[in-house]
Amino acid sequence: MNFVDELVNGYRELLRTLSRELNVDDAKDVAQSSFERALVYAQTHEVQSPRGLLFSIARGLRVDQLRRRSLVLWESFHASGEADEEPDEYGHYEIDPEQQAVSRQLLMKLCDVLDGLAPRCREAFVLCKLRGLSYEEAAAEMGVSAAVVHKYLMQAMRACREVTQS
Repeated sequence: MNFVDELVNGYRELLRTLSRELNVDDAKDVAQSSFERALVYAQTHEVQSPRGLLFSIARGLRVDQLRRRSLVLWESFHASGEADEEPDEYGHYEIDPEQQAVSRQLLMKLCDVLDGLAPRCREAFVLCKLRGLSYEEAAAEMGVSAAVVHKYLMQAMRACREVTQS
């Protein structure tokens, strides 16, 4: 089987896998982006496993997607905690520009910290803290022990705590 055929078969499998975890539109978006990036990558690199490449790219895209969504939620949560007023009928708080700037700076620092973590450490953080998986569930998905997941989370949380306390 040639590269393109393997890539197409991998794409179909990836789409089925993602469809079990995401809504249909998000699954299609992640699978399509993974396919496109795999094609671009293969133009300049030798690829032994097109399927493996697709799944690896998709994992990274999902981590990035979850991180972006969590940062938006974090910003809303953090900002709302500082607001002095009651929320309006839609649950929104009036936040002044200074509070927004402080919140954004903190979020950017946390993004930098998460980006600076080792990939497996970041993956454990995303699985447990953003997706809500238990240590055991995250360990099964990552192919490591729950103790290793716990160790990764402690590293990530320590790094985040250092930024928020400075």
